[in-house]
Amino acid sequence: MEHQSDTNTGKNAKKKPFKLTRQLIRLALNDGWTQREIAEKCRVQQSIVSAWSKGGKYATEAQLMPLLEVYGHKLRRNTFRMYWSFDLTTQAKTFFRVEGKIILSEVMFKLSDFAGKSKKKSPTMKLIVHHQGVDKFRVVIQRRLELEPPSQYALESDQDALWSAEILDQKSSAELISFLDKLSTELNSESPLVGLSLPFLLRQALMNHGFSVGGVVEYPAVW
Repeated sequence: MEHQSDTNTGKNAKKKPFKLTRQLIRLALNDGWTQREIAEKCRVQQSIVSAWSKGGKYATEAQLMPLLEVYGHKLRRNTFRMYWSFDLTTQAKTFFRVEGKIILSEVMFKLSDFAGKSKKKSPTMKLIVHHQGVDKFRVVIQRRLELEPPSQYALESDQDALWSAEILDQKSSAELISFLDKLSTELNSESPLVGLSLPFLLRQALMNHGFSVGGVVEYPAVW
């Protein structure tokens, strides 16, 4: 059995083409950087920076790290989602704007018998993970609002508004995995299938988005 080290996995993750290369280069140029300065910081030839700025080539995250540390937050402003929380006791409303690409979004359903022969799926909880930086993630847990008495009217576009959100502290990838593994253990007694599935789904999502995940047995292809 062969194992790849976490270091090699991390290096391979950073070789993935960065699709917002042109936008990042334009941010730096518009802020007064020259192509030569960018080339020196990213350790490439100026001709490559020119190709990046025109959208002709993608850089890797590793190459662009000096610029991401300065302008990454501006790129993330283009990707966000709105959430809100509603306190049933005080009727207080709080609205949130969470930046960062969503790398995981799962809905937990409650199953119940329906018409005596099938299962009815009632959504009760959502788990959403935003990527907010080089190794920074934010978890959002949404729970479906249960109003008493049930509303007799509804809006056509109110599905996102039917969920009250809890915004958790920012976590590293290691802290994110530890948190979700612990949550899965807590859910296991109530819903074994959910408890067993979430650790796998998180690791799969991280690796699909180019992040390094420790403790995964690797079987690399030989080309």
